[in-house]
Amino acid sequence: MEKKFFIVTRPQPISGRKTIEKGTMGCVEKEMEEEVICTLINYSSKLGCKLKKDNLQLISRHEAQLLISTDSLAKRLELLQNWKLFSAISALQENDLVVVRHKNEETPGLVKRLLEKGKKGSNGLDVLKPMVFEVELLQEAERGYFQSRGSAYPVFNAGDILQVSLDDRRKPTFKADEYKGAQKQRDLGRQNSDSHDVRRQTPERPSPHAALSPTAAVENGGLKRVVSGGFPQSALQTKPLELGSLTELQASNGATVHGVVRWIGVPEGKTENWAGVELDYELKDCLDGQLGSQRYFYCDKNKGMFVKLRDLRPDSRFLPAPNYKEPPCYPEPQAAAERRFEADSRNEDAPPIPESSALQLLEGRMKGIQGHYNSCYLDSALFSLFSFSLALDSVLHCPVVSEELIQSVLRRDIVNQLRRQGFVPAENIMKLRQLLGCDSFTFEEKDPEEFLSVLLHQVLSVDPLLKIRSNEKTQDCYSYQIILEREEAVSVPSVQLLLERSFLSCDLKFEEIPSCLIIQMPRFGKKFKMFPKIIPSTELDITDLLYNTPRECFICGALAELECYQCLRDPRLTPGMIKQYCQLCDKQVHSHRQRQDHQPREISLPWDFPASTPVPRQKMELFAVLCIETSHYVSFVKYGPGRNSWLFFDSMADRRGNENIPEIKACPQVGEFLSQSEKGPVDVELGCADMFVKRLLCDSYMFMYQCPALSLYR
Repeated sequence: MEKKFFIVTRPQPISGRKTIEKGTMGCVEKEMEEEVICTLINYSSKLGCKLKKDNLQLISRHEAQLLISTDSLAKRLELLQNWKLFSAISALQENDLVVVRHKNEETPGLVKRLLEKGKKGSNGLDVLKPMVFEVELLQEAERGYFQSRGSAYPVFNAGDILQVSLDDRRKPTFKADEYKGAQKQRDLGRQNSDSHDVRRQTPERPSPHAALSPTAAVENGGLKRVVSGGFPQSALQTKPLELGSLTELQASNGATVHGVVRWIGVPEGKTENWAGVELDYELKDCLDGQLGSQRYFYCDKNKGMFVKLRDLRPDSRFLPAPNYKEPPCYPEPQAAAERRFEADSRNEDAPPIPESSALQLLEGRMKGIQGHYNSCYLDSALFSLFSFSLALDSVLHCPVVSEELIQSVLRRDIVNQLRRQGFVPAENIMKLRQLLGCDSFTFEEKDPEEFLSVLLHQVLSVDPLLKIRSNEKTQDCYSYQIILEREEAVSVPSVQLLLERSFLSCDLKFEEIPSCLIIQMPRFGKKFKMFPKIIPSTELDITDLLYNTPRECFICGALAELECYQCLRDPRLTPGMIKQYCQLCDKQVHSHRQRQDHQPREISLPWDFPASTPVPRQKMELFAVLCIETSHYVSFVKYGPGRNSWLFFDSMADRRGNENIPEIKACPQVGEFLSQSEKGPVDVELGCADMFVKRLLCDSYMFMYQCPALSLYR
């Protein structure tokens, strides 16, 4: 019979004996209703006793082996309570990356072997031995990446491991496993010539933008969600609503919801125009674009709503502000009026800061977001995402978030204040940190991706930003981490090259165009970086990384039907480009004797895409870069379409008394450099480089891209 192992989570006095301390481990010999008879593990001794079940936590055999390798009882409990890290340590295998505590420093390494340590039998548990790891330290290796010594690798126990990155051969390289059950994002397909619908279309599913002639209409939940007369006619825009218009309406519970007009017409049995609206978020008892037996458009379940056209109004979030203010109906004291105006303005949505007023509002000291108690990871992320971009504004307006107070603090006390006044004090940020559900967010150093994951997924429960296809399954996630095989390292790569190689090596594709794409660079821990410099790609072309989307042949430009990962590494072919071919070019390229062992793969294509049609390019724009040298995060943010419209933000640039002094500086030289790098590979001499350019190239940690055509919809 398989033994059950446990760890003591609360101290328990034993009659006639000393107290059994927290962190003590053992195995169950006999189980009773409220107690167990057990053997306590003390490496070389055993002690039979009775313990209450309430004071124990069961663990697996492998987990027990990892925990007993740590002598400190307190460290065992600390590991177990940090379940995210401990579960990753439990899954470690050869060639996984880790950060270990070595000579009182955080050092990256590569797991070489898992070892069972000690002798069997002496403690009565003859099959349980402590588990440790042989780790190849990377810090002293040649070229800063690998270590090659004749001596044995150093050994570390589970308590010495600080961070883990599991190998892709066992799980997706992106952080997607935490986001199971997330809601499905809707497909957009903007109605203009500058964007294209890249979704998979089947004969049974026509384009969602086709206005189908109504043949039947049924009164149901989808036709009863609007409160009649919910909006004053004076609020309506002069331009009439049409297909593709952004709109808002009032649901039966009084909440304002937003969406896109997908269909307009007169349903059977009605005498006036109705509209089919695809909502930004799911609402109970809504539809999927079908009304009765007739389908009028396509959308996800519980996101479709049919309403009278006259009950709709343009999306007020994106209307120009009125140029007048109505006077109060009666006189009121000036101070009270100012307080009322301030309260009202905090709740009203503020648009992103325009390029024309960015420098006047933001440049200088005590600008941006004020840092406080290790908050730089959060300050730099929020400033980058919300100061000039709409990429995540949907988070501020989602009507079905699980934490409305947090959403309100984020919108009112941080984003609106930043966009209106150009400065957010530390106490406003602390409000948000205290509401995130974990005390460590109020004082500990964190990573931006951890903060964004907690905020978007665990707290607000908003839709994932990315849908990535792997092994015929779609994974949802909020950011993508670049992980490359070691032989793929190049000296000075661009973000474009890193993303393409990472996707191809892991056989990944975007299921749909993301409105916001957050990419983490291949650096691990605070010191180890795979590349000493990375060139930012101001435009990220994701056309060849989209699933079921037409692509061009690398050789002749015709419709590609096959792609070859082995060709990507061929030095005879143009480097840095995905190698995909039409049938004819594929035969010619792979007739070469050194390429005959390649294994090209078929490309998934839309069933009805004409081969003669030019392939549209799908590109995303860089709008921010988060950087970290050792433990302090700063950011470079693009504040407008101008080539040189770049700002540098540091929430803790200086200190005065007990206060941090945030500072924002214009850095047009960054724009100058990036415009040169777009023309081809650049060889940057760091000794001659500008301070800002050097910091951007050497310290980049997270790149943020947006698709402006989609950010208004999601």
